[in-house]
Amino acid sequence: MIKLLPDNDILYYNEDEMNHYNNQYSRKINLNQKGKPKTKIIWRGFLLRLFILFILTLLFLLGYFSYKIYHFKKNALLETPTTATETEEPAKRKTFLEATKELIQPNTEKLAGTERNRINILLLGMGGEGHQGEYLTDTIMLISIDPTTYRAALLSIPRDLYVQIPETKLKTKINAVYAYHLTNKNNSQLESLNAIAATVEEVTNQEIDYSIALDFDGFKKIIDELGGIDLEVTEDIYDPRYPGPNYSYQTFAIQKGFQHLDAETALKYARVRHTPSGDFGRSARQQQVIAAAKKKALSLGTIANPWKIGSLIDILGEHLKTNIRLEEISAFIKLAEKINVYETTNKVLDAWETDSLLASSHVSLGGVNAYVLTPRAKNYSQIHDLAENIFDLQKIEMKKEKIKTENAKIKVLEKSNQSPLKIKNSFKHLGYEIAFAPRDSGESDCMGEDKIISLSENPKIFTLDDLTAKLNIPVSYQTKSEDESGDILICISDQTASYFEKQNQTKDEERFKDQQIVSQEGKILTGE
Repeated sequence: MIKLLPDNDILYYNEDEMNHYNNQYSRKINLNQKGKPKTKIIWRGFLLRLFILFILTLLFLLGYFSYKIYHFKKNALLETPTTATETEEPAKRKTFLEATKELIQPNTEKLAGTERNRINILLLGMGGEGHQGEYLTDTIMLISIDPTTYRAALLSIPRDLYVQIPETKLKTKINAVYAYHLTNKNNSQLESLNAIAATVEEVTNQEIDYSIALDFDGFKKIIDELGGIDLEVTEDIYDPRYPGPNYSYQTFAIQKGFQHLDAETALKYARVRHTPSGDFGRSARQQQVIAAAKKKALSLGTIANPWKIGSLIDILGEHLKTNIRLEEISAFIKLAEKINVYETTNKVLDAWETDSLLASSHVSLGGVNAYVLTPRAKNYSQIHDLAENIFDLQKIEMKKEKIKTENAKIKVLEKSNQSPLKIKNSFKHLGYEIAFAPRDSGESDCMGEDKIISLSENPKIFTLDDLTAKLNIPVSYQTKSEDESGDILICISDQTASYFEKQNQTKDEERFKDQQIVSQEGKILTGE
């Protein structure tokens, strides 16, 4: 073989040298070819093991959550007769995987209320097993969500509101409606949940799409699983009469300022009643706790932890009852993630402010004198307005301004057997200053009945509409005589006067608040 050197000299190889060179070169090529496949085999093996580990982990988590979700569905979701029930054949019931698929698959169905741009959820909190009054829903809250803007509004209804029990002619406090249907009528949990939902619908004039009931133990376990909540306590609280175990009392105290609350403290903070703001302050604190819990539940530390989620599913399955369907839960979670808790409207129906919509009173329930709350108006019209316009409260203020601009002069026909002071105070809380007309000025027109008579040539239409709604009295029109003054004359029947006279303008009736509404036999006390 001939090879050219750098100086163009020629180098000659003999045959032995050529064979030696070729053998050395061939060995290097073989070594390189053998090394590459061996590295690829090791890498492919690692990827295969990693893939198998991933599949096994996925199957484990799928089985884990399938089991959790299946039992959550079985225990917490109250199914209507049109869906699966406990009386169906076992073969027809959904398996673990089917239940999980319903939860995690994309939900193509719209949540109820979406088409009217308002989803209404009734949230109830009750004592639960082992607590005094275990089925009394001491927390009653209407949560409204606009699915287009993701705004939310919370309207708290006090537990002492006096209402009629659905499907009966009896009355009781609203917090006892659920318990009445469970204990007095032996209805199912779903039927009882529907009964309290029907009551709230009547009070607010809002269709309830979903109902959720959670007991106190479940609340504490959820807060504990979340690692507590952070919020701002708005007032110093000291209550030496907070309910303790075995019908005892204990002291609960907390200072104003930013606080981290554990489960037990969060429950006490939400339930404490003997504070300067009373029951209505409690409703506001409950809204505050819900917002803090929602923020913590949707944080990365919670949603990225499968074991924490599994524990929360267990807690909800044991302590929660709802008519939400399993396949709707994923849509609810997505909706909750988009809600801005800092732009939430919070309103509480209260009784102690001049413009409050409720008034305190007392009635006989089962022969026992009981503290109750009633609408200041003769119906729920003001509450209907608030619930309807809770996303745009300016509409209510605009209506008030139009009534103020009309500046109607209102007179109420005076009667000897009625209390002028209490009637005048009642109208003041309804937003009107009134004067009294002499008994003989319109007595012949009233005939002892409820009447609103417009006397003005230019009727005060906004004022008349408002009075008609609040008093539930029709309007009649007549020409004002020469000796008459004023734009509107109102005749109050003895029955209407009695309704106003029973309303209290002070907190004296709170001494009846601790009166039990459950008899010794465990039945709900009612009135007529």
